[in-house]
Amino acid sequence: MPAAFLHNGSTVDFVPAMDVPAGSIVVLGELVGVSRFFVAAGRTGAIAVRGVFDVLKDPTTDIAVGTRLYWSTVSWHVVKTASGHPLLGKSILPAAPGSSYVRVLLTQ
Repeated sequence: MPAAFLHNGSTVDFVPAMDVPAGSIVVLGELVGVSRFFVAAGRTGAIAVRGVFDVLKDPTTDIAVGTRLYWSTVSWHVVKTASGHPLLGKSILPAAPGSSYVRVLLTQ
């Protein structure tokens, strides 16, 4: 048998080096997810890699529905530029300038 089903893949286990608060964006190489619960350093926790989340954005940015969004580990918010940033997902609602969050469907 070349493969065995384990689970539906909406979460992925990880072991953080530092405490991870609930609601944190976690980048594991090209895999990006959201910690739904607090995960203590050195303990196994999980990140959601599927689902819809309100994610921090630059309030000056205008984001249309369906825009591919990437996570910046430098500025700690979504960006529309792929260069050097892992894919987070796609916007499912518009987010006009002045708003601090955008609704994102995670894409992995």
